[in-house]
Amino acid sequence: MKRIRLIDGLRAVAALLVLLSHVAFWTGASGQDVVGRLLARGDSGVAIFFALSAFLLLRPWFRHGLLDTPRPRPRTYAVRRLARILPAYWLALVAVLVVAALASSTGGTGSWPKVFAHVLVLQGLTGQTYQSFTQTWSLTTELTFYLAVPFLGAAASRALRSAGGVRTILARCGGLAVVGLALQGVAMAWTGAGSQRGAGVLATSIVGHGAWFAVGAAIAVTATARDAGRLPWRPDGRVMAWLRLLRSAGTCLLAALAVYVLAASPLAGPVDLTAPTVAEGVAKELLYALLAGLLLAAALVPTPAGSVAEAVGRHPATHWAGDISYGVFLWHVLVLQVIYLATGRPLFSGAFWWVLLPVLGLTTAVASLSAQLVEQPVLRRAHRRPAPVPAARE
Repeated sequence: MKRIRLIDGLRAVAALLVLLSHVAFWTGASGQDVVGRLLARGDSGVAIFFALSAFLLLRPWFRHGLLDTPRPRPRTYAVRRLARILPAYWLALVAVLVVAALASSTGGTGSWPKVFAHVLVLQGLTGQTYQSFTQTWSLTTELTFYLAVPFLGAAASRALRSAGGVRTILARCGGLAVVGLALQGVAMAWTGAGSQRGAGVLATSIVGHGAWFAVGAAIAVTATARDAGRLPWRPDGRVMAWLRLLRSAGTCLLAALAVYVLAASPLAGPVDLTAPTVAEGVAKELLYALLAGLLLAAALVPTPAGSVAEAVGRHPATHWAGDISYGVFLWHVLVLQVIYLATGRPLFSGAFWWVLLPVLGLTTAVASLSAQLVEQPVLRRAHRRPAPVPAARE
């Protein structure tokens, strides 16, 4: 399939948002003013990552159902997904364990079950993690989604071959989103009743974050149906009018900005570790889903030749930023911790900008090395097609 160049830029935006939120939290800037609340909502980058995963991984199955392209091979898919996530993750985990072992103030490496859970990326289920690896709870959710994709994709491709298949898939996406929002409310209520691990596992599961995955899947099936000429709405209907509106990148970006500002308001609850109310938790989940969907829609808008968007999409820097985005996600909290250890600065102190600049610079450098020396070589090998078997001679 043709590479969508602005997706690389969107990956970089998601990673940068997550980095900003952690720097704001560690420096205490997130609780200071309106700008702090905006920075704190950078955790919405995780919703963008989840929506991107659903869009990119389910799209080949939707194309198989609607355009009769080759059926994705589960074995090839599994090898490529594991190659994408695990080698760089394990490298970062080794660094996290080394720092934890050398600096007792971090809490140490903990028990062997804790280490083993991290090796298997199960920390999102155990609730036990390292101070410099807290963001990787989302990888547990991602890997769970990866396991589900072949089953979800096969069912979706079958449904899309029948009449009304596009409507069926969109209805299922809507149902998943509603269930996810409801489970977020249940998790918030459960937290208020005193639960920690159970509520946390529910809230961060693929079903708990179903709205974030659903928006990516819905955009994928709609885009594929458009390419196949199978959109189930009248050209002059209200739904098509909304879809045409979403074909404007400027409109999508302005709407995304408005949604982000709403998410930074008290409507979406506190920005610290205080548990939100049921209404606040559901509102935050919904707003993050809308934000991810609008940004993804903006990235998919065709870019006219000579436009700024087209120049950004084809620029090597955009491709590079997408390549290092996973490394930025993996390494930035460890870099943040090392800087605090080296300077002896206590948590929740420090000027935001003076901490951000070295964190951003060092993280970019480490992520670039990770991409060049680990991620890209492993991915090239995983994507290498096996040589065809020579035909037997008679």
